[in-house]
Amino acid sequence: MNADDVFSEIREVNLAYLMLAQSLVRRNSVEAQVRLGVSAPLAAIIGGLSAAQIVRLADSDMLLCGVDLHEGSVLSALNDSLARHEMQPMHAAMLLAQLPARTL
Repeated sequence: MNADDVFSEIREVNLAYLMLAQSLVRRNSVEAQVRLGVSAPLAAIIGGLSAAQIVRLADSDMLLCGVDLHEGSVLSALNDSLARHEMQPMHAAMLLAQLPARTL
């Protein structure tokens, strides 16, 4: 895989992330803030982006999203290979909600 392929895939991930983020924010801003780990001002900006702005933002060689799985407990709560129980999704959401929100 060469550098152009990597940059192309990063742009695709960015576009998918921004479209998903905007959809979540427009549906329920508070829930989106928790799920995406973003602040209220950042959620408002994402929610107000035009399609052209999303495309321009996505057209970057920098990954715009990240996974905050620094805590072993978060990874364990999200891992499907562990014994699943009905409270596992709620436990994972609570752990993720404790992570600091990304801001502008």
